[in-house]
Amino acid sequence: MRLNIAILIAFVLATTTAYSQNEEALLSNGLFAFNNDNYMQTINDLSKYVEINKGNALAYNTLGKAYAAFGNLDKAMINFQMAIKLDPKYYEAVKNLGYVYYDEGDFNKAISLFENAIKINPKYDTAYNALGNAYDELKNYKKAISYYTKAVTISSLYDGAYNNLGLAYSHNGNYEKALESCKKALEINPRNDDAYNAIGVIYEDQGEYVEAIEWFKKAIEVNKDNADAYNNLGVAYYYSDDVKGESKAVKNYLKALELNPDNIDSYNNLGAAYFSTNPTKAMEYYNKALSINPNHVDTNYNIGKLYMSMDQEADAIAHFRRAASAGQELSQKELKQRGLDW
Repeated sequence: MRLNIAILIAFVLATTTAYSQNEEALLSNGLFAFNNDNYMQTINDLSKYVEINKGNALAYNTLGKAYAAFGNLDKAMINFQMAIKLDPKYYEAVKNLGYVYYDEGDFNKAISLFENAIKINPKYDTAYNALGNAYDELKNYKKAISYYTKAVTISSLYDGAYNNLGLAYSHNGNYEKALESCKKALEINPRNDDAYNAIGVIYEDQGEYVEAIEWFKKAIEVNKDNADAYNNLGVAYYYSDDVKGESKAVKNYLKALELNPDNIDSYNNLGAAYFSTNPTKAMEYYNKALSINPNHVDTNYNIGKLYMSMDQEADAIAHFRRAASAGQELSQKELKQRGLDW
């Protein structure tokens, strides 16, 4: 009898050890997969892990980041919330939850969470950068500039924040400061394709399309998968004096969509490219943009203008109202001219 009990105890201990080792392997493999951008494997391993161990905030936070990378914001939110529930001082999870709201367009809620992350860790540079992003979206460029400046003051080699600071200065009309900040980003990291792209945007905003084209090309040289750079290169060609500008623009918009099929701006820009020559094709591209985001302001305005050109005023007004309610002045003007509100 004693021998049977000893065997049973040994079996239980061996089983428990194996189970524990399997649990640890799921965690370590999941974290390793995330660090190597293998988000599907991350979700597979860490989902199994949290079924076994429901008390690990790091696992939930990493699982949330993997879901966010796939665009599954609902599951990302649930996992970030679980991480915070387990550890209310987990400032990275608080910031990450803020970015879920940011991606959903709820910038005020995002700001509240970014501020909470900073209350926990006043030196949290990426949270200051996140605050800058949110205020930039709200067109409060002065606040955006102040938060980006705080981020680079904390981390003097934070090239991404310098790049964002440059864009905020550009949005605020200070092109000299904008170029200075973006070039600082490149000084820190010469492989920062977003900084080359940003400099192109700054020149484009000033109508210097030839210069802009060169910077967008540099961005693409560094990263051939930068969809935004292809889209912006298309815009620069479209407005340039290049005799083949429109065809080059279309080529680059299509390349941007090849890299990112959800690039709303590229669909909208393709609509604009075909507006005069092929209204049917223009309508097709505008509708593709609206299928991704029915409230996209520029597309609603543009499709409204297209409907007006086709004498379909009721449809035009519906789209002008959607853009006007989001604060777009061009659509508000269209409605005012017709004695309509929004």
